Amino acid sequence: MSRLDIGRRQFALGATVALGIAATSRASANSSRRGLDAFRQRARALGARAVIVMRGRETLVSEGPVAEVQRIASCRKSIVNALYGMAVAAGRIDLNATLADVGVNDNPPLTDAERQATIRDLLEARSGVYIPASAETPRMASLRPLRGSHPHGAFWYYNNWDFNVLGEIYQRVTGEGLFTAIEHRLAIPLGWRDFHPLEHMQWGYEPASPRFGAYNMWMSTRDMARFGQLFLNGGRWNGAQLVPESWIADSTRVYSTTDHDGILGGYGYLWWITTDQGGKNTYGLPLGSYTAAGNGGRYISIFPGQNLLVAVQPEEHDGQPQAQIYTDLPSYNQLLRQLLDAVG
Repeated sequence: MSRLDIGRRQFALGATVALGIAATSRASANSSRRGLDAFRQRARALGARAVIVMRGRETLVSEGPVAEVQRIASCRKSIVNALYGMAVAAGRIDLNATLADVGVNDNPPLTDAERQATIRDLLEARSGVYIPASAETPRMASLRPLRGSHPHGAFWYYNNWDFNVLGEIYQRVTGEGLFTAIEHRLAIPLGWRDFHPLEHMQWGYEPASPRFGAYNMWMSTRDMARFGQLFLNGGRWNGAQLVPESWIADSTRVYSTTDHDGILGGYGYLWWITTDQGGKNTYGLPLGSYTAAGNGGRYISIFPGQNLLVAVQPEEHDGQPQAQIYTDLPSYNQLLRQLLDAVG
């Protein structure tokens, strides 16, 4: 066989392989597209109003009115986590400082034992302070342990008292208003497009807990996604390290397991963490993923190993039942599993 014939055969073989690879790529792309379409349909059926899915900087899904601003409920707590990471790195906040150290008390007064709770305890929802709090739901109130039943650091309870006091501590220790910090340290650097500070941040106080208000916030889905992208990027934005990567690692460790499964199976510093401890991951979601979750079905779910994030705002209408994506938590876990299967 001549060298020319050999060359022709090699060329033909190479072309066949290339065509096969191209066909496989097209089939994979078509399968992914169908999977994402099914994901969109399922999200809508579960009551999601707006959804964004990003892989790195690529937007895979942008569904619904993603520029529409809604309340973010308890997703606010993960926003404050970022501020604490910045302040700790700058030496402005010591996580081992106690409530007594920073001058925090309440009405009725805290006991000496309660005032030994540390800032770290509050970030982990392990303060051991069990008194009414602003923005406490009836369910949270019904689950609140008896006062004095657990020492600080010993017991996890999703406690709005802890979360609200963190807002006050930030202001008291740093000398910077919490809402000013959110605006200048997050909203402006990240380029939140639909966020207007005077309209979209508000303190919420209740008669049962007048001293420490809830730092209520409203955001669009696309701005929620930008916040999630900051964490997906390891705290970096436009070449600047806004939140230390080590802080994100510390924040997304499992310090407590919860009564939930899947994305809410564990708790870190103001983030819910996916864990397999105690059989908490029946949906097979990636370990190391973590979520900001808010009443009604607000979510920012981050999957570092897959370079993926999901931001969700629900349908919400006065007098109507809350979205299934919130009332039936397994459905959101299953939706995430469906997405992960679709994108590979």
